Amino acid sequence: MVRRVALNLGLVDRPGGRKIHKAPVPRVGGVALYFGGLIGALPFLTENTETIGILLAATFVMLIGLLDDLIDLQARVKLAGQIIGCLILLAAGVKIDFVTDFITGKGLVALGLLTWPLTLLWVIGLTNTVNLVDGVDGLAGGIVFIALSTLLAVRLVTPHMHGPDLIGNVLVLTASMMGALLAFLRFNIYPAVIFMGDSGAYFLGFMTAALSVAGATKGSILFPLVVPLIALGLPVLDVFFAILRRYSKKVPIFQADKEHLHHRLLQKGLSQRDTTRFLWMVSTCFGFVAILAADIPHRGIQIFSAIFLVIMILLCVTFFLRKTGANK
Repeated sequence: MVRRVALNLGLVDRPGGRKIHKAPVPRVGGVALYFGGLIGALPFLTENTETIGILLAATFVMLIGLLDDLIDLQARVKLAGQIIGCLILLAAGVKIDFVTDFITGKGLVALGLLTWPLTLLWVIGLTNTVNLVDGVDGLAGGIVFIALSTLLAVRLVTPHMHGPDLIGNVLVLTASMMGALLAFLRFNIYPAVIFMGDSGAYFLGFMTAALSVAGATKGSILFPLVVPLIALGLPVLDVFFAILRRYSKKVPIFQADKEHLHHRLLQKGLSQRDTTRFLWMVSTCFGFVAILAADIPHRGIQIFSAIFLVIMILLCVTFFLRKTGANK
């Protein structure tokens, strides 16, 4: 439905510049992701302040992304919109209050006044990270799906680490987002007939960041920071190296280039389809590492994850060597 409306209204992403698609493609798929995820979740949610705050903030950030898709907003306007979305989260009580005491290795330290800036940095950082990795058909959606799967799996096997009041809604929203993504990827993998656009990338990044923080108790500070950070390790590292690369070249860190990891794989001769598959496999490896890093009391799950991590690494190496060797 969204695709048909976008085509009729001319809301398409035209080829040129850094873009690698060859024909105009509708670019407002974030609207479909938003409504799909919301319709899937609403019948099963219970009312509480934190959940309302997450939904309101995510809606606002999605609309900022949609405006950017329609009229190309300035970077500072988009950043201001993301900050407002974070403030809505904070006002609803969704925030990072404690960090692990890294000096003693035990216990937690209250952040106090640092709660707000750390939460802002976390949410805005992940929101823009997903947007920056959205460069190949199906790549960003698949990576976020894998990350959400990891977060859902860890939370399901560590019920003792989460607050009972909010965690049910967090699980429902996570699963609903995964369902919307799975349906969207049917139309977004190569050759894509619709793009998620900034509305989708901002919405997915913001929801992932918010859901990773929401529902955690004081005894599970490892979860809201370390586990999602590792699960999204591929785009996080890609953005980190992009910042270093642009800083060393003395160019603005927000200036776009064609040196992201997916661009380099395409330059190596991999097709768009193979590039997406390979990076999905690498993201799966990060997902298993995140599970191993979580405080899961079941030893069998840890052993299972370690075995599959080794298998996935071997598959990644074999796939890469086979594809690059075939192209040579």
